[in-house]
Amino acid sequence: MTAKDGEARGWRARWVGRENERRRTAYEAALQAWRRRDEELRQLYTEAEEPTQLAEAPAGLPVQLDDDEVVLAVEAAAELVEVTARHTAGLPTAELTVVPLEDGSTPQPRGVSVVDAGTAVVTDRRLIIVGRDEQEEWPYARIAGIAHHPGDPLTLLHAKRPGRIRGVRVPRTAASAFRLRLTVAYADATGARAALLDRLDDAVVDHWHDQLPGPTPASPADAPLTARLVRPALVTAVAVALAIAAVASVVHGSLPDRPVIGMEVDGGTGVEPTGPGVPSGSPGPSAPDSPTTPPATGTTSDPPPAAEFRTAAPTSATTTPATTTPATGGPRDHPRSSPSATGSPAPTSPSPTPADRCGAPANPYGYNYCGGSYVYAPASDVCDYFACVDNLWSGNGYLVQCEDGLTSRTGMKGGGCAEHGGTRRPVYAA
Repeated sequence: MTAKDGEARGWRARWVGRENERRRTAYEAALQAWRRRDEELRQLYTEAEEPTQLAEAPAGLPVQLDDDEVVLAVEAAAELVEVTARHTAGLPTAELTVVPLEDGSTPQPRGVSVVDAGTAVVTDRRLIIVGRDEQEEWPYARIAGIAHHPGDPLTLLHAKRPGRIRGVRVPRTAASAFRLRLTVAYADATGARAALLDRLDDAVVDHWHDQLPGPTPASPADAPLTARLVRPALVTAVAVALAIAAVASVVHGSLPDRPVIGMEVDGGTGVEPTGPGVPSGSPGPSAPDSPTTPPATGTTSDPPPAAEFRTAAPTSATTTPATTTPATGGPRDHPRSSPSATGSPAPTSPSPTPADRCGAPANPYGYNYCGGSYVYAPASDVCDYFACVDNLWSGNGYLVQCEDGLTSRTGMKGGGCAEHGGTRRPVYAA
């Protein structure tokens, strides 16, 4: 027993070392990303607060400007895009703010096609795109809102007049500066510069509140049983054995409701059936199948209940039925393997743990405050799990948490959390 205990401590200790190293590496990578975004948000606020810097118009600019019109930014590698499927999920909503692009490469949203390519010019009065085949311009007085995509360098411009929504797409490396110049120019032209600074300051504060907690150290009790199988050949052999056991269970049926001949039950040996058609001392292979004729009264004692039998059944690989969780699987009371008390099927996905949600309430959809993708199409019963504002469904953006703890949605008139202390942080889908 001493050697066995020492072996258990050994493999558990090795697993703890590997797991803690993995958690530390993941935390450091996430912390670097958090610090990088914090610096980008603070830089955006600082640049938006400073007076507008004029850009030097390149020679031969293919735009006819007014006498007192000022050029603020020029991007020579721009694309004119058009929304072909207006109700496609994932399109950005109009908000008076600028946020850095998310890390990683994001494919162009569906429902958006490239119409032309050319030069984009931002002035103090309008945005102009001079393409190969056409020229499109948006005077700021005719724009109802600007929508920046969080993961793609795409900006949609919602015009006040009816029609298809168009926009501009610029290289990812130039997206941050181009978006800031365009949004500041639009805010100055519409008298919303102070509101823009407030939104940028809220973004900095919200991100600061979302500081990452340190990694939780792993303990030997957390080590799964599969960590003991360190050799790939042994893992493969166990997987094959489990697959064969599963197939055998389908062929031969589930756990019998009475003792099997030769199997120890409560410390004894099962009694051979002596009913009609089953002679005394008959071989054991026919015993597992239930007889079609009930046994004669008084010939055998009443079998123990099924639950008591299952408790006393051996657990070796050769006699354990497929309905019992194997040693390499999860615990026996896992929600995926045990039905509920009322007989209804177990949920297809367990609710996330509080550590995975970063303070978000328990819910079956994986909504959390840690990170992931914005929730543009929340579940219809989301307010059964989150405390929502009364006009949640009047918004058409993504879910956010307000400073007073209520859950709202962007894209509302005046802002989703305008009457609830401002926006605290987004709600993510894992």
